[in-house]
Amino acid sequence: MTSSIAPSVEELCHRITALNPRSVDRPVLVYFDIIGIAWPIRCALHLKSVDYDLIQISIDQWAYRDDHGVQPVKRCFKNGHVPLYVDAETALNQSTVIMRYLAENLGLGGKTAEQRNGVMEIMSHAYDALFHWNGLLQIIVSMGVPEDVVVARRNAFMGEGFWGLATNGYANHLDAFGNYLRGNPCNSGYFVGETLTIADLHAFNVLCNWYKAFAPERFVTDYPQLDDFVQRIGAIPAVREYIENLQEPTTWFPRPDLAIRLTSAEELAGLVG
Repeated sequence: MTSSIAPSVEELCHRITALNPRSVDRPVLVYFDIIGIAWPIRCALHLKSVDYDLIQISIDQWAYRDDHGVQPVKRCFKNGHVPLYVDAETALNQSTVIMRYLAENLGLGGKTAEQRNGVMEIMSHAYDALFHWNGLLQIIVSMGVPEDVVVARRNAFMGEGFWGLATNGYANHLDAFGNYLRGNPCNSGYFVGETLTIADLHAFNVLCNWYKAFAPERFVTDYPQLDDFVQRIGAIPAVREYIENLQEPTTWFPRPDLAIRLTSAEELAGLVG
């Protein structure tokens, strides 16, 4: 990494470390310049017309190391990760906790204690579908990973080979999403209760922007109920407005050396009607 990016990193770090509930006059969200796991957070804020500031980090700024081998941007966060959300009441550094906090404050968290627990259940599964031992992210990142390991991870994710057969690959997660959706006693087409919750936005992000983007034909053929859910959520006017006008054009970092594939703007545009 060249030192030419150092000034922007220094400025970025100064902005981030200055954030706290006493320093902001409106909410601030810090995340990468991709869709990623902040999609439901940003979409929820848009749905409820919340005026907020967005600080975006490029992969080059994140990966930059100083003369001591330290990543200055990464050190700006308590847990070494993004997103970070700050408003006049709190500063939160875990995506699911941010979503739960916003759900409670924006009326997207369920109407009863049982529904609120159900929302957390869906959000936890959605997080597992990306980061758990048979989640999607492990097979996407390839930089510094031996080629045979990359191939083995991909095969397992697709349900092939010993580990793929043992875990049922990504179908295990999609089966669970289907069970949760069918298990809603309200039969509303939402995951929890009779109205849209943050759980639906989180599930939509994982199902549409990650899983369907990875294998659109198989997703539509084998999981029509989940595809119907994707189409239904994507047709909500405010969600559709966000998709068409505000979200980034890619799920992955725009660095093909980092990942197996790059989801193009054209691919994402075709994921909802």
